[in-house]
This record gives sequence, structure tokens and C-alpha cells, in this order.
Amino acid sequence: MASADEIRGRIDAGRAALKAALEAADASKWEQVGAGNDEWTPRKIAEHAIGAERGIAGGVAGAMMGKAPERLELALTTPAEAMAALEAAVADVNKVIRYVEDRDLEKKVGESSTIQGMMEILASHAADHANEITASA
Repeated sequence: MASADEIRGRIDAGRAALKAALEAADASKWEQVGAGNDEWTPRKIAEHAIGAERGIAGGVAGAMMGKAPERLELALTTPAEAMAALEAAVADVNKVIRYVEDRDLEKKVGESSTIQGMMEILASHAADHANEITASA
């Protein structure tokens, strides 16, 4: 089983991939559905990926009996706005996940997941959507 620190490292790597994708995003294509995606524009992908950070952390916070980050309605009209929203989400989410220790990983989040499972989703989710934004360019 991975340690909490190892999972946090993978979360950071996924976020770095998303940040790189946003930095490279073509603002003129921000509202266009890309060839690699049937329905979502880079904007929609970014809004989903960044919003999900807060939602997933809310589950972890509940299991840890801590305060969940505020869920925000995102309207990211440019890649620069997405970068700022990502930075804010990372700061808020890290306030939750930094307290997770190895012994906490098996705590239940709802009926079907654990803190480890939620953190693993954080670790892969941003990277997956970074790839979609890159493919849309």
C-alpha cells in the first residue's frame, strides 16, 4: 500500500501536468471542442477538473472530521483564469490532505470509498484532464 506522502507526491505530479496544459493552452481555442474530445471544450474540462479538486477534498475532510474547502461555481473564461483558480484550489485542498497520515488512509468516505481511494482519484484526475486539454489544442 502506498503511503500518504507517496500519494500526495502523485497528486502534485497530476496538478503539475494540469498546470502545464493550462500554460500551453491556446486562448483562441479555449471555447472550441477539440479533435480528441466529442463534447467538452478546454474551458469545460478545466472547470470540471479544478472544481473536482474541492469536491473530492470535501469527502476526505468529512472522513477526517475537518473543514471541507468551499465549493465554487467556476466560470473560467481564459486559461489565465483557470491557472489562478487551480492555484486557489490547490491551496485550499492542501489544507485538507496535508493532515492525512498513513493510519487515516483506510477511513471510510461514504459507503464505497476510503480516504486512500479519494486521494488516488485526486492523483489521477488532474493528469487525465490535462491530457484532454493538451489533445484539444
